Amino acid sequence: MRRRMILWMAGACCVVGVSRAAPLNEAESRLIKARLVPAPQTVTLTDGPDIVMDASLEVMFACARDQQVAAEQTAETFKAWFGVSPDLKPAKAAQVPQKPDAYRIIAARGSLTIEAADAGGARNALRTLRQLAEPVRGTREVKAYFLPELVIDDAPAMAFRGMHICWFPENTPVQIERYIRLAAYYKLNAVVLEPWGTFVSEKHPELAWPGSSMTVQEVRRLVKIASGLGVTLIPQFNLFGHAAGSRVGSGKHVVMDLHPELQPLFEPFGWTWCLSNPETASLIEEVVVEMHEAFGRPPYFHAGCDEAEDMGTCAVCRRTDYTAVVQKFLTRIHGALAARGCKMMVWHDMLVSAGDKRWKGYVANGSAQSEALLDALPKDLIICDWQYDAPKKNETWPTLRYFKSKGFPVMACPWENAAGYRSLGALVRQEGLAGMLCTTWHHLYGSGMQQIYFRAAHATWGTEPAGGHENLVFTQHLRQVGWDIPVKVYEDTGTYNTQLPEKTATPR
Repeated sequence: MRRRMILWMAGACCVVGVSRAAPLNEAESRLIKARLVPAPQTVTLTDGPDIVMDASLEVMFACARDQQVAAEQTAETFKAWFGVSPDLKPAKAAQVPQKPDAYRIIAARGSLTIEAADAGGARNALRTLRQLAEPVRGTREVKAYFLPELVIDDAPAMAFRGMHICWFPENTPVQIERYIRLAAYYKLNAVVLEPWGTFVSEKHPELAWPGSSMTVQEVRRLVKIASGLGVTLIPQFNLFGHAAGSRVGSGKHVVMDLHPELQPLFEPFGWTWCLSNPETASLIEEVVVEMHEAFGRPPYFHAGCDEAEDMGTCAVCRRTDYTAVVQKFLTRIHGALAARGCKMMVWHDMLVSAGDKRWKGYVANGSAQSEALLDALPKDLIICDWQYDAPKKNETWPTLRYFKSKGFPVMACPWENAAGYRSLGALVRQEGLAGMLCTTWHHLYGSGMQQIYFRAAHATWGTEPAGGHENLVFTQHLRQVGWDIPVKVYEDTGTYNTQLPEKTATPR
């Protein structure tokens, strides 16, 4: 049995250094590493005395950039997570990490050293410490935490590590906050928040279902929380397809169901905005600017633009040079955002033709005019290429390479397939793409929620999970971010709202 008796800590002054200590036994090492999401680049666990995180803890701290901010947030987080306020003493680091968001942890000889490249690296170090820390045993309530003796060197594999999260009418602000906090806990640094008929525009309230909780005030609260976690909260508003503000299978339409007088803003079936109507462009621009302001003027705005299945079908649109209509509209919104110092993101599928043999077996929903449209768009448009299947034999992911060859920044966007995550993550690293924007859609519950978050964390970090007790690891991490809110309602815990099936209304 490993020597974890706290009474031994007083005599730890003569403990040999980590580099000379014996490795921790394989079974215990595997159990501890399984807690870490994403898995660090390197972890060395040794069989020395544990480091108790109590009032006597000595923390040596060094930060290459953002020293003051990082030190302040480190002190605050130690108090919040571990209940102690250690003095942070300058670390005598031979080489502090330099890569953005990188960090090093050394726990040995009764002390703890944290070396970080910047404030993001310091936050990441603290997240790793929280996942590692265990309560000291033998008491009813938590008196202190302890860490195993170890050295961790860690850094992300890509700069932009994003998660796309949907806000449905059924979601509560606490659920959305948990999703954001969990993304931050897994070292993602961007969250695209897409309302599905839920953003309560003060200029155009008709775009939200009655009673929606995504108010401007609520958005600002979440932006403040996300910023403190080192996460950029990015708004999304669909400028092309998905104009119904609801999933197509529901048959709902946030505007046309309740405001039939506004039908001219949409194509006859309502799924796509009518882009030949100047009133449509004016309304959308007002909402985009309002959302961008509510989100604190972030550097990105996601414009959607996918799956415009009934595009160009009204009596006016179908008789125009529709490619020119779409180009003019997108360029207008791009210009409005550029004037605010913001780059526009779009999904890729309408920019590659469904009939082009080059894309056979890949997501492509555009027309024969797609390439002309693509060539006419500004080159700083960020193309988010969503490919949800497993990689094929000798995979090259041709659509992502195509957009890069055209001069656009490109992001890979997997969904649930584990092999797809790994393959697309490798492509981002190999090709120097702009990053990953992992998607969740309507699957943020149960085991699917765990798998999406695990795969997103490891794909963007460029590592593989250690494995073991993954469902328990995930629910513990979800529980920990719940403590930070803190959650107080039954439905705001766990991975389901309830344990038994919720009652559903069925048509008569």
